[in-house]
Amino acid sequence: MMQRMGFALPMALSVPFTVMALSSFCSQRVGDPCYMAQSMPYELFWRCYTNFIDFGDFLTSPQTWIWLSWLVSQLWVTVHLWRPKHERLARSEKLFIMSSYNGAFVDQSIAFNRRRDDKAKIKAEDLDLDGEDTSMTYETIPGLGPVPKALSVCSATSSKVESGLIRDSASTADAITKIYACATMWHESPLEMTCMLKSLFRLDEDQCARRNAQKYLKIIDPDYYEFEAHIFFDDAFDVNDYGEPVINKFVKQLIEKIDEAASAVHQTQMRLKTPRKCTTPYGGRLSYILPGKNRLTIHMKDKNKIRHRKRWSQVMYLYYLLGYRLMMKVDDQSRKEVISENTFILTLDGDVDFTPQCVHLLVDLMKKNRRLGAACGRIHPRGSGLMMWYQKFEYAVGHWLQKATEHMIGCVLCSPGCFSLFRSYALMDDNVARRYASKSEKPMDYIQYDQGEDRWLCTLLLQRGYRVEYCAASDALTFAPEGFNEFFNQRRRWIPSTLANIIELLKDYRNVISVNESISIWYIAYQCIMLTSSILGPGTIFLMVVGAISISFNIDMVWGLLIVSLPVAFFCVACLVGKPKRQLLVAQIIGALFAMLMTAVIVGTALQIQKDGILSPHSIFLFAVIGSFVTAAILHPLEFTCVIPGILYFMAIPCMYMLLPIYSICNLNTVAWGTRENPDEDEKNDLVQGKKSGTRVDLIESGLGNDVDGDLSIGCGNACRFICCLKPDRMETSPQVWRMNEKLTEIDKKLDRLERKANVRRTSTISGQPEHGGGRWDATDEIDEQAEREDNRDISHQSEAAMRNRKWQPAQSEAWLTEKSIRRAERDYLEQEED
Repeated sequence: MMQRMGFALPMALSVPFTVMALSSFCSQRVGDPCYMAQSMPYELFWRCYTNFIDFGDFLTSPQTWIWLSWLVSQLWVTVHLWRPKHERLARSEKLFIMSSYNGAFVDQSIAFNRRRDDKAKIKAEDLDLDGEDTSMTYETIPGLGPVPKALSVCSATSSKVESGLIRDSASTADAITKIYACATMWHESPLEMTCMLKSLFRLDEDQCARRNAQKYLKIIDPDYYEFEAHIFFDDAFDVNDYGEPVINKFVKQLIEKIDEAASAVHQTQMRLKTPRKCTTPYGGRLSYILPGKNRLTIHMKDKNKIRHRKRWSQVMYLYYLLGYRLMMKVDDQSRKEVISENTFILTLDGDVDFTPQCVHLLVDLMKKNRRLGAACGRIHPRGSGLMMWYQKFEYAVGHWLQKATEHMIGCVLCSPGCFSLFRSYALMDDNVARRYASKSEKPMDYIQYDQGEDRWLCTLLLQRGYRVEYCAASDALTFAPEGFNEFFNQRRRWIPSTLANIIELLKDYRNVISVNESISIWYIAYQCIMLTSSILGPGTIFLMVVGAISISFNIDMVWGLLIVSLPVAFFCVACLVGKPKRQLLVAQIIGALFAMLMTAVIVGTALQIQKDGILSPHSIFLFAVIGSFVTAAILHPLEFTCVIPGILYFMAIPCMYMLLPIYSICNLNTVAWGTRENPDEDEKNDLVQGKKSGTRVDLIESGLGNDVDGDLSIGCGNACRFICCLKPDRMETSPQVWRMNEKLTEIDKKLDRLERKANVRRTSTISGQPEHGGGRWDATDEIDEQAEREDNRDISHQSEAAMRNRKWQPAQSEAWLTEKSIRRAERDYLEQEED
């Protein structure tokens, strides 16, 4: 549709409309010699033939019919313009034969220069759809009646579900687009999980429809792709009363929402087939088969076995999907290059919501440019409250102005991990994946690597010569922080990491310019200006607020400076000596005061404009800023409503551009994530801290009540100390202590048996009798032999890797496999190479 309306139609109508317009003007000129004399001088008006007095004479002339015949032949020759068969966002070299055009005959030159057919065809036999698996992957539940044994239209597929997207042997299917959707989860809410799962089910449904259309209807689909989903769940395990790992409430919540999301997408009550469960070195794994016969794998990470947080989850799926699935299983180097060029990683957050069409737009960008390493879409915040409205305007302005500018004059610096597409070939670059997996050792590493992992990955891609682009038509929704504290903690991570990665890029600007053709010295200069403005921003806003107060309230500049300086100085002191919660409380109070002050500034500015006129310096500046936002909103008509919260954004300027940077700088030592913290754990930590900090005061005031446990300590440093035990510690009666006691008792028994055996051998050697000659040792020997068999059986339960390394480790606890939510799941085991 875009080529028909934007290219074919203008090429076909440009000459006819021009001829008709000239003929009409000539007819008017014959009747009125002064026609168009005011807008066009007489000397510049074109020559009109006197034979063509009216439009009828023009149509009956032989020259007109010759021209019409020429036009009809041109339309016939260029009829392929109305039936485009090319890929979306194709490069100019694929669309046109020659890179130049004739200026005298622009329409004919461009129309004839357009290629007739440049579509890359995918044959149905390349899809390897012969080996079908007709097993049920789900069942529909129509009310309370019996479940019908009927298959869905999306139930037939190839055997690739078991072996993954990469075939064992080389074939033309290696060039098919492969998408690994990798989502990272932590403590998302049920609604957020449902939105992300529904997006995966929509992608599964779209892929299934394309596969069935090619297989059964023999439709050649240039956008065909293969799809596999992975969810990496951080901190997925809790510890039960016996010290065994069990899945936490968030994993159970995700399992419950899978069937609900499938039912919402397919608009019928559905229940997926029970997954396969498997213990892994990093925790556990659940494998589902979606209704479209694509695989969904949930990787549950145990923080006691593997590093947690988002960056390490990304490192995990990079090395698993690309390092193990591609590099280790594929031997042919040329085949590796073909597969990696057409394999993409779709990075997702646990709360993202998108459609398959948005993914296709990102894939089109990847197909357009082989040096494109990453592509991101337009992120829309969702939620409720004033903070969400503020972010709605902030996200819109950031995408309309900053990201679009970076995309046009160079490269986008940050492709957000909530919804971005990465090329596997670029990620497999040694200086990308390996450096991204570097462990944080220096203070700057924690800021650059762990606090802003998305920018760090994009910085590595830019330094290796890959391009990062932005697609405004690819929309995705994500839940934004709705509370003031959560928003401040999120930006406390983003601000230092943004500055650190920009400085890293500017320090290496010579290398970046030489290896990356999309980055020039002018783009580096632009980033230097942006960095300088970010550093000077708080001070600039401070002075602007002082000036606005002075002008609006007609007071002396010194009083305006004092009014703004006192709360800012108080907040600086609070950030240096107070706890984060107290800092945020002070920020809320001062931010509210500044918002009320900015409301008064708006009224004062309006009165000042009325007094000085619209041509005063501050009026021109204000109208220029407002005009830039309104112009950007007009150019994005579907998102025009995003400009409405601009008044809220204006009132929050002092808080967000003065207090927020101060809070971020004063809390650089904090490496906590800050968002989606588990409220139960926070309450538990507060309770423990309250008991520790208030024990002595409570003891004095309550008179040693029955609910007090622990001890009372009085002393002079380390010289002497008097301890009064108030009550036995609860740990003495805990199951963990009893279990440890049993293990220690068992170890003592084994040591006694070994000592007894050594004494028996020593006695037998002295007396000259065989070791088992005496009948009094028969019972003991039988017990010892039974104990040895038990020890051998314990050792045999360990993994082969542990036996090869000659290490004896306690058997992995499998208590989580018996959880009620996955009790019916089929047990699975890792392959030896995968283990």
